[in-house]
Amino acid sequence: MALGVSALPPVLPIPLSDGKESLRVELLLGVRQGDSDIFVVSQPSEAQRGSSSTFGSGPSARANTMASTEWPESYAVAEAKFFRHVARQVPCESLHLKCLQVFTCILRGTGFSSSVWKTVVMHVLTRVPLSHWRREEFAQRLWGILAYLGRCLQLKRLEHFVLGNDRLPAEISLPPAMPKVEPPNLFEHLARDAAAHREAMQAYGQLRFRLWVLLSGQ
Repeated sequence: MALGVSALPPVLPIPLSDGKESLRVELLLGVRQGDSDIFVVSQPSEAQRGSSSTFGSGPSARANTMASTEWPESYAVAEAKFFRHVARQVPCESLHLKCLQVFTCILRGTGFSSSVWKTVVMHVLTRVPLSHWRREEFAQRLWGILAYLGRCLQLKRLEHFVLGNDRLPAEISLPPAMPKVEPPNLFEHLARDAAAHREAMQAYGQLRFRLWVLLSGQ
């Protein structure tokens, strides 16, 4: 979804300095949809742009083709609330984030974006009992996340986590119609493009090898 906006710059650059060092902060504008946790923002975030992704598609990855006067939908606040909800219940509150960090580090050059991995991890968190996210099960959870991605690639389907999800925690506020929509398939293009699907499966094999090497060295 995008909202047409005119006469507003997509990014407000704000220089900050203490007299010795300076940095530039880019402030994105956002409009909240009602009282929900969904916003439209003035420019796609790294996750919405696809973050160098070849194999993650759907509404988020296409946002970088929008004109500067179109504001794409952002689910970042809803996702952050989901991770906070999980952190309060898992035995090791940061284990799921460590899993996400590990895969983010080994993704480079594979064609998978960090936003795809965040989606995969969130789905796995709803399928594996939170009591099983213990420090001693770290390697098992990593292999489970990778296996889930493998199944999604075989089926050529990875559903958007927020759109169409009617099982989100009650503390996450969505527009009334959002849980009832058909979840977009972020791997839809893999079903249409056999060559892209072969490349994705090859990249998946590369990820399996990288994870094996990483865990073998521990």
